[in-house]
Amino acid sequence: MIAECLIFLATAIPTNEFVDKAYIDQYRSCDKIITREIRDHSDVLIEFFGHDNDELSTAIKVVWCESRGNPKALRTTEGNYDTGLFQFVSWTWNWVAEMYDLPMWNDWVIMYHDRPYTSEKVSRSSMGFSQEKAQYTKYYNTKFAYLLSQEIYKQKWKDWSSSEWCWGDTDKWLRLVKQERSM
Repeated sequence: MIAECLIFLATAIPTNEFVDKAYIDQYRSCDKIITREIRDHSDVLIEFFGHDNDELSTAIKVVWCESRGNPKALRTTEGNYDTGLFQFVSWTWNWVAEMYDLPMWNDWVIMYHDRPYTSEKVSRSSMGFSQEKAQYTKYYNTKFAYLLSQEIYKQKWKDWSSSEWCWGDTDKWLRLVKQERSM
C-alpha cells in the first residue's frame, strides 16, 4: 500500500478523461500516507528501491522516521552528525564509499538536476547545476542506503535498527504519520 501510493502519486498525471471518482479517492487516500516531503524524493526512492514494493515501503518509512524527508537534516545528538534523508554518520558513509568507490563524507560533488554530473562538457549556463556535500544529496544518500540495506548486509535495514520502533510496524507508522499531519 505504501509503495503503491508513492508510485501512484509520482506517476499520476490526470487528464480530463482520466479523472473519475476512483482516481480522486485513490489520490486522497495516498495523499494521507505519503507526505509532500517524501514525494519530493520519489524519483530516487523508486530508482533504488522500486524493484521490490516491500523494500520501497520500508525505505519510505525509514526516510520519514529518520529525517521527515529533509535531505539537509542534521542530527547532532550524542556527538554524532547524522545527515541527510537516511541520517548517515561519517564512519559508515566512508566505509561504504571506499567499498564502492563513491564520494567520501564531506566531498563536494557537482549535481545536475539532482544527479551526479560526470560529463566532461562545459555548460554556458548554471541552470540545473548545484555543488553540494555528497551526504546531503538525495541521490547519494539514497544510493548509500540502498547499498547498505540491500547489498552489504544479509540482515536488511540493520543500520536503522535504532529507529525501528518508528518504521518497523506499518500500522504504528501510519498512526504516527496521521498524528503528526493533524498537528
